[in-house]
Amino acid sequence: MFQNLLQQFPFRKLVKFVITGGIALSIDVGVYYFLTRCEDFYYLWARTLSLSVAIVWSFLVNRFWTFHATEGDIRWQAAKFIIVIGSTSLLTLAFMHIGVTILNLHDFSVLFAVAVFTTLINFSGHLLWSYTEKGRY
Repeated sequence: MFQNLLQQFPFRKLVKFVITGGIALSIDVGVYYFLTRCEDFYYLWARTLSLSVAIVWSFLVNRFWTFHATEGDIRWQAAKFIIVIGSTSLLTLAFMHIGVTILNLHDFSVLFAVAVFTTLINFSGHLLWSYTEKGRY
């Protein structure tokens, strides 16, 4: 049974998802750096813009390249994408609070551990819900 699950797991999509996320992070940091260091934007406005650009880029690349989900309604897919991202962002904050404030762990240790966990949750949410009309990949 476990071997059957492993054979059906979409490893290629997961790799594409991780690559897309890494590039989205680079876009996020690059736009933020440019706006705060070269254009003298207020850091919260810069962060809002950089994150927005990265999220839009991530949604579109995942839609077309990772999940090949061009058949569905793009507005409905975008709404579900934002719900998944927002939910895992709240989960990240909760785990960061528990790890850093309550357990007194190093913030970067918690951040990286939580990132792996939430990446898998994000991937599953997008695979099974955001980019599909029927809940199947």
